[in-house]
Amino acid sequence: MPKTCIIGAGISGLTLAWRIKSQGGECRVLEKSSYVGGAMRSHRQGEYLAEEGPNSILLNSAEIEAFLYSIPKLKERIIEAAPEAKKRFIVRNGKPHPVPMGPISAITTPLWSFGGKLRVLKEPFIKAIDPDTEESVANFVRRRLGDQLYRYAINPLVGGIYAGDPEKLSLRYGFPKLYALEQEHGGLIRGAIAKMRSSRAAQGPKFRKRIISFKDGMGEFPDAIANALDDSLQLNVSIESIRKSDSGWQVEWQTPKGSQSESFDKLVVTVPAHRLRKLPFEETLAKQLDALPKIDYPPVSVLSLGVKKEDVSHPMDGFGALVPECEQRNILGVLFPSSLFNDRAPEGEALLTVFVGGERQPELATANTDQLLATVLPELQSLIGMAGKPTFVHHKHWDQAIAQYKLGYGKVLEAIDQIEATAPGLCLTGNYRTGISVSYCIEAALNHDL
Repeated sequence: MPKTCIIGAGISGLTLAWRIKSQGGECRVLEKSSYVGGAMRSHRQGEYLAEEGPNSILLNSAEIEAFLYSIPKLKERIIEAAPEAKKRFIVRNGKPHPVPMGPISAITTPLWSFGGKLRVLKEPFIKAIDPDTEESVANFVRRRLGDQLYRYAINPLVGGIYAGDPEKLSLRYGFPKLYALEQEHGGLIRGAIAKMRSSRAAQGPKFRKRIISFKDGMGEFPDAIANALDDSLQLNVSIESIRKSDSGWQVEWQTPKGSQSESFDKLVVTVPAHRLRKLPFEETLAKQLDALPKIDYPPVSVLSLGVKKEDVSHPMDGFGALVPECEQRNILGVLFPSSLFNDRAPEGEALLTVFVGGERQPELATANTDQLLATVLPELQSLIGMAGKPTFVHHKHWDQAIAQYKLGYGKVLEAIDQIEATAPGLCLTGNYRTGISVSYCIEAALNHDL
């Protein structure tokens, strides 16, 4: 197994490092900051537990489950979301309505009109688009399901996942599984039926999908891998140079203890795309990275609030509520973490997590907590009947939050492939290339060619 240098200790880099080490390989992880996990960070203050990045993991494969169980002392820290996690809300006419979970609720829901519901029945008879035509998420959904399902289902969903604009996001690259359903099965309903049948026909023990976190929050996950990596991981690193040599890659870096230099067979760079240009590569490679098509990362502010349950009229009996763009509100959505996991708020109180900004309203994302509260509190009062002052406030502002897989993203991926082809042993990876969810990042690292 080649000796590998991994730059960046986000979940992509850490997952790959633990996989290499657990298989007897040799690797070195270099991280600029004093902590691991990238955006996966938890903040504990007394009995409150706020997440600054991802709030949970969708555990959707036995492969990911086995990986989590392989990390020392992590399995006993895993907690499963309450059944309420299945219940989601979407705002319409200023009120959160449950997303239908079955055929009867789909018929009776006020989220869509009778005509909007009938429009969905046409979906199996709509032809698949030419595979050479790249389509936005918005156009795809309007074409197959109609405008109402777009405005009051997919638009808020994209806001919740990407903090993005469905009119600009590429279906093929931003939602590859939806794209595949149409291309392989002719449509969404046909594809869903085919997937259901193939799942029933599959042999072996049935895997149970579930939403999970950890007793002390998502930050426990990268911390556990960091502890297992021991001295293979170095923090507070300043990389001085990265040079290609005949035998591989020569990396020099500074730490508080002094300078170090080491040779590696492979170099895996997992930092966000907007940080690639800041790495000290040699001139030729640096110019190639400078020429990469721009990847947008809109700003997002994450505001966690403690509230007394008696001060909120909404029962908060679900995952959270997403806000469609057409509702013209000032937030993207609000999650109810304390309804999903224990020990997120004191007895008699609840924890809310509100997201502001993104591609929809970047000007509202701010590092000023007072200004953000002035934006958020009236929205919560209107949408979920929150009264009184918060008992707890934690604010995290991300200047560059989530990579946007916009129309034409194939050119970005092609450019990355070309860079790697001219620099053997180099791999550029992360959520801007393999998918933004935690599950996608883990899967990519587990399938990485060692």
